[in-house]
Amino acid sequence: MEAWNQAWQTEEGRADWMTPEPFVVESVEVLRAAGVKRILDLGFGVGRHAILLAKAGFQVEGIDASSSGLAFATEWAAREGLTLQLTTGDMAHLPYADGAFDAILTWNVIYHGTMDVVQQTIDELARCLKPQGYLICSLISTRHHMAGQGVEIEPRTFVIPGGGEREHPHHYFNQADIDQAFAAFDQLRLEDVTQRTTSDYHWHMLARRN
Repeated sequence: MEAWNQAWQTEEGRADWMTPEPFVVESVEVLRAAGVKRILDLGFGVGRHAILLAKAGFQVEGIDASSSGLAFATEWAAREGLTLQLTTGDMAHLPYADGAFDAILTWNVIYHGTMDVVQQTIDELARCLKPQGYLICSLISTRHHMAGQGVEIEPRTFVIPGGGEREHPHHYFNQADIDQAFAAFDQLRLEDVTQRTTSDYHWHMLARRN
């Protein structure tokens, strides 16, 4: 999305997206214990989690819609002496073979779209994961303070005209949505918690492809 592409071009725009999320950090040992080797970071942004995972010894690939994010993450990895295989692309049409990855991370990404796009993306995640492969994911919650604001273009999917990044559809998930959309996964850990403020609720999920 163009709003993120512009944000990633400046230090100020990147500032809130440089530190790995605690849930992701906590999941690293789970992945290591499971023998995970190859991981996809879908929607890597400026590279914070891709860098974290590469430092932990995983083989990391990433795809994101933002060319400026790609440029920054590539430069950051080079400074750290790390090798990342990063590219730009569409989350709903992943350019990877069936069963290519042991794990996929997608953080604050796949709820951006109408539910058919979101479901297509989730189906792509399942396709690209090996059987019993791991998924680390966040989804915006119906408890989020922005839920219900703007124009509801389908159930629980809203756009805010003139709202910058929120001009793009956001689907707000409840538990039933998760159970239905992620039917191809076994939920290992699921929590509806705040991220940065007292009301920005997101679902954090660790799951495994069934």
